[in-house]
Amino acid sequence: MNAHARSPDKVERAAAAASLSNAALLEVDDLRVHLPLRRHFPFTAKQSIKAVDGISLSIARGEIVGLVGESGSGKTTFGRGLLRLVAPSSGRIRFNGTDLTTLSSAQMRSFRRYMQMVFQDPYSSLNPRMTVGEAVAEPLSIHHAELTKRARAERVFELLSQVGIAPEYASRHPHAFSGGQRQRIAIARALATEPDFIVADEPVSALDVSVQAQIVNLLLDLRDRLGLTILFISHDLGVISHVADRVVVMYLGKVMEIAPPALFRNAPAHPYTQALLSALPVEHPKLRHARVPLKGEIPSAVHPPTGCVFRTRCPKASAECAQLAPELRQVAAAHWVACIKH
Repeated sequence: MNAHARSPDKVERAAAAASLSNAALLEVDDLRVHLPLRRHFPFTAKQSIKAVDGISLSIARGEIVGLVGESGSGKTTFGRGLLRLVAPSSGRIRFNGTDLTTLSSAQMRSFRRYMQMVFQDPYSSLNPRMTVGEAVAEPLSIHHAELTKRARAERVFELLSQVGIAPEYASRHPHAFSGGQRQRIAIARALATEPDFIVADEPVSALDVSVQAQIVNLLLDLRDRLGLTILFISHDLGVISHVADRVVVMYLGKVMEIAPPALFRNAPAHPYTQALLSALPVEHPKLRHARVPLKGEIPSAVHPPTGCVFRTRCPKASAECAQLAPELRQVAAAHWVACIKH
């Protein structure tokens, strides 16, 4: 892919992402991932966790989509479902025109070179028995078996340099590195197969605050230089607002709102998004949203509420909300909301 210069601010980064291509790299149509619960007794009814329950989403080439929501909202399952690391129950996932749901397990393993994942915990994502050079080289051995030993070593050194790790450290084991350095190594491993799309699942949540910005800026820089498309999953609204070109708010397996970062921060339309942002500490009092309290805890995904899944905690809910399951409706340019009150 053609590299392009790092844009100096958020507006220019968004414009750069849009200029790469208007074509969608990834198209998700009514995706459902229902995870079966193990039955403790043979005659009990089969039950499943509705982790992802009817999501449709399109991600453009070069775009960073931020996915936010509370723990238990289904963010990680959605990201893993896109790579078919968990099996979709129904729906379609089209990646660069290929319907991934029609591929066999063997075909998907080969295809996964184009789609990689960076996991939350850098301490457990690397094999402690491997040197970091061996860890980064492993995907090359699987997907680029034609490379000679020397070519593979040169590629490992190039990848480590790309993420800010000195190539001479390739012979060291993961325990010799800090959390931030390990996450850089995990990113280098994900880049080894030259993917087009990366799912970054809470990639900075296990890191010190002082290191988080470095990893976020690294991902932004890699997007700009390599033309990557990224789904950035996080519960940190501040990080998402900084990194994303578009924000998707998820609750109990469904999408509540989709908005550009500026509208997400300053004019959230869904009561759930308003509640999340109202709890976010800000440096200047004038930027603070009016407090929107949430009642209780997120309901069980085994038996989600009827109608709008958010209604049991929504301060604006009415009897009508229990009857109608709201669809996403466009309320402004690039701004979509699933709420019958809006």
